[in-house]
Amino acid sequence: ILAETDPQFFLAENVSGILFPKNRRAFSNILEGFCKLGYNVSYGLLNANDYGVPQDRERVIIVGYRSDTRLHFEPPRKVTERPTLKNAIWDLRHSAKPAHNGSETELKLVNHHYLTGGFSTIYMSRNRVRQWHQPSFTIQAGGRHAPLHPQAPVMELVGPDMRQFVPGAEHLYRRMSVRECARVQTFPDDFAFEYRNVNDGYKMVGNAVPVEFARRLASTIAKDLSGVRRRRRRKRVRGTVRQFGDNTLF
Repeated sequence: ILAETDPQFFLAENVSGILFPKNRRAFSNILEGFCKLGYNVSYGLLNANDYGVPQDRERVIIVGYRSDTRLHFEPPRKVTERPTLKNAIWDLRHSAKPAHNGSETELKLVNHHYLTGGFSTIYMSRNRVRQWHQPSFTIQAGGRHAPLHPQAPVMELVGPDMRQFVPGAEHLYRRMSVRECARVQTFPDDFAFEYRNVNDGYKMVGNAVPVEFARRLASTIAKDLSGVRRRRRRKRVRGTVRQFGDNTLF
């Protein structure tokens, strides 16, 4: 697509695992391919919580500027106060409903229902509760692995890779609703997710890039390119690669 359309920039996103040593060769090939197309490529691991999103969500961000712009992307400045679950979903704490109980029209807010059912051994192998003053765990693309609501106490360790709900407080443990997950992903409340199965709602929300994170990256790119005049280039000049904050090019 880049070779065919020759845009001034591109942005790609991937999970943090692409930086693992076992993937180094494949990742280097990806970066090399972008360079050969004539882009100055910058990449690095960013946490969405540093950019106005109330969850810990690390993703590798790759931005390329056409080499004739002579620019390299640097991420926006981190926020001074990182948002928490209380900032995001405190006002929704009493209005969520089980997904099997009632229709969507009975919900106080669209998509504000949560998946019910048991929790797997894998799920119970570590704590799944973040407290109100903390950012959420990463929103997963599926209801079975959705974080638990912060109304519940932190899960107790009872053995190697084994936790339990605090005895006497079991009624407080529920998955965050689809709308609460969407809030954590910084979607506005008027953005409705359409689905028949609640698990599909979790999947759509979890697979998305957090809205505020995307906005801040896009604003930085727009600012960088605001003074660059678009021109048709006759030949592609190989670009360079660098990691965010690193002046070493290769």
